[in-house]
Amino acid sequence: MKAVAFAAPGKMELRDIPDPKSAAGEVVIQVAYCGVCGSDLHEFASQMPSMRAAGIFQPVMGHEFTGIVSALGEGVNGLSVGDPVVVHPGGPCGQCYYCKSGATNLCAEQAGTGYRKQGAYAERVAVRAKQAIRLPDKSSLERAALTEPLGVAIHSLNRGVLSAGETVFIAGGGPIGLLTVLAAKHREAGRIIVSEPAAARRGLALRLGADQAVDPANVASVQVREITDGLGCDLAIECVGIAPTMDDCLASTRRGGRIVVAGAFEQPYSVNLLNLLLQEHSIAGTFGYASEFEEARDLIVSGTIDVSPLISRVVSLHDLPSAFEE
Repeated sequence: MKAVAFAAPGKMELRDIPDPKSAAGEVVIQVAYCGVCGSDLHEFASQMPSMRAAGIFQPVMGHEFTGIVSALGEGVNGLSVGDPVVVHPGGPCGQCYYCKSGATNLCAEQAGTGYRKQGAYAERVAVRAKQAIRLPDKSSLERAALTEPLGVAIHSLNRGVLSAGETVFIAGGGPIGLLTVLAAKHREAGRIIVSEPAAARRGLALRLGADQAVDPANVASVQVREITDGLGCDLAIECVGIAPTMDDCLASTRRGGRIVVAGAFEQPYSVNLLNLLLQEHSIAGTFGYASEFEEARDLIVSGTIDVSPLISRVVSLHDLPSAFEE
């Protein structure tokens, strides 16, 4: 079958690879749609060499996907050939301390589709049966492919303990930042402020429900303070993974407020712990999602959250290498 694989820094290529087999407890999925995650773009540009050296990434990436069940392994129940599904790429073990306590995103034995195992930049992919989450018939497989990143956004708000009516500052207007806008709007945030250097993305953030979209070139934290009459935001979500946006989050948050780190930092970041103490700031990391994956699926399938404005284009598997290089 055909698959698109990482070939070298800045280069993806279409390859022939063996068809996956459905081992016991697994299913084979005919891929319908697969989103391109920022982590895939980082790996494409080789900005995460430590992850590849640790064996976390493998050549055929792609973990935000939907498809149709095409084969069942021995012992699989609850799914049938022809079922439409969205795939949970983590595939937690279900047996460890973290799984049993509900923190499935922290499981160390996850399948890791698109990371440790072949991903969905391919015609077909084999996954654990419990990773394949059934979709209602006639669901949009295109929109449902955004279940995974929407789950990330919802989990970040849960980590930040967002309450209705609060002011949220989102640093970064990429896909995760924009999905966080949608999730925060659904959670009835009182005010949503987005910081993003690209004018087009600022415009999209406003269309998706942000109340203000500011340019960080004009010092985002100063603008957030002005918008909030000097108080600052209740919750800041860092969605970029670089020092300047983390600086903005800390400087934009009111005393007693919370900061959630959703961006993947490749470089160490220093925090002034005395300021943290004096401001009573709480900083939380966020990784993936637990029950939020199913919540995201339901919100998309029901039409409660419309993710279609975030789908900028659809390309074929054959055209994917050139799309990466653009």
